[in-house]
Amino acid sequence: MLYRLFPIIIVLILAGCEDDISLSNGTVTQLGDKGILIGHFSQDGTKLVTVDSSNSLSVWNSDTRAPEFTVPQDKMPDMVREVVLSKDNNMLIVVGDNQLRFWSLTSKKLVTKVNFTGVSGYGYISSVALSPAMDKIVVAMSDGTVNMAHLHTQVNNQFAPHSRPVMHVEWDDKGELFLTAAQDGKLALWRFGSPEPVFTKEFNHRVTSLAVRNDFSEFFVSDALDNQVIASLIDGADKSELKYMARFKVFRKALFIEQSRLLATSSSKSQLTIWDTKSGNELGTWQINTVNSGATIVDMYAPSKEKLVTLSSDGLLEEWALNMLANRR
Repeated sequence: MLYRLFPIIIVLILAGCEDDISLSNGTVTQLGDKGILIGHFSQDGTKLVTVDSSNSLSVWNSDTRAPEFTVPQDKMPDMVREVVLSKDNNMLIVVGDNQLRFWSLTSKKLVTKVNFTGVSGYGYISSVALSPAMDKIVVAMSDGTVNMAHLHTQVNNQFAPHSRPVMHVEWDDKGELFLTAAQDGKLALWRFGSPEPVFTKEFNHRVTSLAVRNDFSEFFVSDALDNQVIASLIDGADKSELKYMARFKVFRKALFIEQSRLLATSSSKSQLTIWDTKSGNELGTWQINTVNSGATIVDMYAPSKEKLVTLSSDGLLEEWALNMLANRR
């Protein structure tokens, strides 16, 4: 029996060696020294917005890594639930429990405040998404409520399609459709203004991660245990399922690498994993650079199919060379 196992062990060792490809080009810089609670790259990657542990919000230039604007502390909500940058990088939305504060980044002034509530009266804002044309906004709540508001007409259509906090909202590239995913395990595609879903998908556990392609052709969704799929945004049909050896994996952030078959995901720990979207195969898992134990990836940006930049909860910007995975499937 030992002789029969020996070749298998050798194969496993060699397979493990193949995963030792070094993707990281190292830490680029560290944004502040107080850790990052919330962090987002702008859509074009030229800006970064962060909220640190002292409730300080800064907008950074991605090239110079210098802060361009900091919201005055007396203008900050007691708890920041989310921050949103407009597509043109001229508008910043700071989200509190029940209020959106709109800032002009060109004039660096607070423009207006808008309040939102749930149907229950006790819900707080759990996720916000601004349309590409910046004329519509979806404000989702912890009680499962979804507000669909026109910023110009100030008309708000409110309905409650979920029973638990809605943690993910994603617009299409035309500003007509949007996805919601919640802790009740439900995901749905909606046409703005309509309470009837285009399609729905249900999972056994809460949805922890959601990502869409820029052209809105497909999406990645993960529940909290063992269901991670890439599906079509035409009808929600599964196209592939992620495959891995562990009994289950926890997925937090996710990003499609445009013009490629790659999907990047982060775990609840200090790990980055790259997947093949066609086969669902795991191409490898790598440790991010950390300052503190338990650091995680808070956001990712891919300027090209050959490069990925991650932002960690330590405030570290780290670059990754994805071209090393070109021949792996």
